[in-house]
Amino acid sequence: MNQLPDRVRGRRRVVARERVVALDPMPYVPPEREQDFLETLRRLWRHRYLIIGCAVFLGGTAAAVAMSMPSMYVAESRVQVGVPPVRYLNVEAIVSDVSPDQERVTNEGFVIQSRDLAKQVINRLNLVKDPEFNPELQTPSRWSRYTDIGQLVPKSWLAWLKGIKGGGEDKAPSAIDPVAARDSHMIDVLLSRVDVSVLGRSHVLGIKVSSANPQTAAAISNALADIYLDYQRQEKVKASERVEKFLTGRISELREQVRKSDQAVEEYRKRYGLYKGQSSGVTSQQLTELNTQLIQAQTAKTEAESRLAEAQALRKGGMGGESVPEVLRSSLVSSLKQQQADAERKAAELAAAYGPRHPLIINARSEIANIRARVAAEVAKVIDGLAREARAAEARYDAIAQSFDQLKGQMGNVNERAIELDALERDAAVNRNLLEAMLNRAKQTIGTEEIQQANAKLVSPASMPAGPSFPPKALLVFLGAVGGILVGAAVALMREGADRTFRRADQIVAATGLPVIAMVPQLTGGTPPQVHVLRKPTSPFSESLRRLHIGLELSEVAESPKTILVTSATPAEGKSVLVASLGRLLASNGKRILLVDCDWRCPKLHQLFRCSNRNGLAGLLTSETAALDDFVHHDALSGVDVVTAGEWTPQSTHLLTSERMRIVLDALAPDYDQIILDTPPVLVGAEVLAFTRMVEKVVFVVRWGHTRREATLEGLKQVIEAQADVAGVVMSRVVPKQYKQYAYGHASYEYARPVMARIG
Repeated sequence: MNQLPDRVRGRRRVVARERVVALDPMPYVPPEREQDFLETLRRLWRHRYLIIGCAVFLGGTAAAVAMSMPSMYVAESRVQVGVPPVRYLNVEAIVSDVSPDQERVTNEGFVIQSRDLAKQVINRLNLVKDPEFNPELQTPSRWSRYTDIGQLVPKSWLAWLKGIKGGGEDKAPSAIDPVAARDSHMIDVLLSRVDVSVLGRSHVLGIKVSSANPQTAAAISNALADIYLDYQRQEKVKASERVEKFLTGRISELREQVRKSDQAVEEYRKRYGLYKGQSSGVTSQQLTELNTQLIQAQTAKTEAESRLAEAQALRKGGMGGESVPEVLRSSLVSSLKQQQADAERKAAELAAAYGPRHPLIINARSEIANIRARVAAEVAKVIDGLAREARAAEARYDAIAQSFDQLKGQMGNVNERAIELDALERDAAVNRNLLEAMLNRAKQTIGTEEIQQANAKLVSPASMPAGPSFPPKALLVFLGAVGGILVGAAVALMREGADRTFRRADQIVAATGLPVIAMVPQLTGGTPPQVHVLRKPTSPFSESLRRLHIGLELSEVAESPKTILVTSATPAEGKSVLVASLGRLLASNGKRILLVDCDWRCPKLHQLFRCSNRNGLAGLLTSETAALDDFVHHDALSGVDVVTAGEWTPQSTHLLTSERMRIVLDALAPDYDQIILDTPPVLVGAEVLAFTRMVEKVVFVVRWGHTRREATLEGLKQVIEAQADVAGVVMSRVVPKQYKQYAYGHASYEYARPVMARIG
């Protein structure tokens, strides 16, 4: 090879891009690939074993639970709530009790399920002798040996746990009443068997009691209804007695309060000579006007302080005062900036013709410095004016606020005595109204204890049920199986919906409109892919790389592309391994291939080919007299040439997108059949977009089942907006066994380029 010439002798191919792809925020889905019913069935079929397992598990669990549950009988009695009692003194009260609201009916249902009524039912029916409700009479069931965990725990541990639960205090055995504990447990058992509900939209409560004995269920339901009716009447009698006692004492107190409040009003009027009709209208108007002015002054103060704070923040943040809005609106500053731009342009023109010490250059620099000083002075004046404006607004706000406070004090003194008089008069009126109300109520309540009756009645007593109503074993098994199917289907659809990656070639075609020119399988075992293509040139992995090469050849009608760029959206998509494997495969077939590692952030080619990374692309671009042979590494196994990334520095990375990079590619093109560039991911390195203008074709790599669709579409969007000629997409690291579940008989490889669709 010759040394890199100063001017390019080779021709530069101009890529004609006749159409620009429209990019939308949402992915475009052709009508033929919409998610219809058949697509949903296919998704469920992929997870059929999961769905069947959930159905079998939940159905078997429901069957086991249903078989272990004892049969229960349910008896129901019905009580109507809101029956109007006989009233002799107040007809309006009778009418109001005819139609109680739904909330009241619900509250009465909670009363029926109270612990007091349950205790009375236990005592009346002598349920202490019933083993179903008394735990002391129960015998261990056949399931107790499997469900009682206490049998497996040592007694010392149980005693220690009980001590912690009781706070560590030593209690005497006499402190715990075994009878009270037994009664409390029986009440809990009884209430767990009682269900009180409202029948439809009526005022009738249904009292359902479940029990293993049908006679016991009917007896408990009827006893609970009778005790509730008696309890309601007793509560009304007690309430009447409490009201009568309260009214008698309250009336005597109110009489004394009315006398004292009337006397206090008259004495206050005489002492200060107050009459109604006095007002403070003028003072109130002044206070309103000052309030309006105060709001305006506060707004002006806030605006001035915000403008000053913004200007000071910009100067402290290192942005300079030139970005202050007031400075930008200044015509003088704009004129000086225009003069500065003209002077800098003139200095740049002189610098191109003369040396740095030429008198004209020195004068131009002096002129630029003077203009910059004048700009800085004008900016300082504008900021100082903002500070004076803020101080003036603050002084005006303080003066108005002081006048406002003085007027408020004056207003308070004027109205203070009138307000106190109004308060005294209101207290006197309230006391008189309370006294009249108490007297009227006392006349109605005296002697009503003897005629009180419950506002409910027993509509239908409970009868002994003919058969068990719980549990519905067949229904439980059916619901368990159906629930298992639904749970399995929901889990399967959630797993499918959470998969935001590409699994099929037609998904990429539908979302991007670009063809999938190759699907490269993932290799298993210890052989590296770049070695596998040499050892097994007829393997599926090698064939997929040949498909990629043929796809690139067919992407151009006139001639094969000379320079090819391989990129991806994100890291870890197998891009570098793909480039190394493709280069070795083509070189072993007799082609002259050059691989260039342009990923200076994470270079890989020198590791894959086990060569030095010292003399690479970085040295080739920075050296003025570079010999190409010193920077090209020859692979003895396949004959492919490699240009590694080299040792880059942050100061020299701009050379990747410079004109010198284009010159290097044009100088290398005549010596090779194809030059393949391994570039950084699009979403990581911005220089990839500039590389796309230097090559003939771009290959976009997407990792199967790994790269998210949003990242892929965003990367392709940036590449296409850079007017790159994208040959197609390559799906890398495809798992063949898993791919069969998503294929549905679709072809794995597509060569024909469809009509360009939208990318979202």
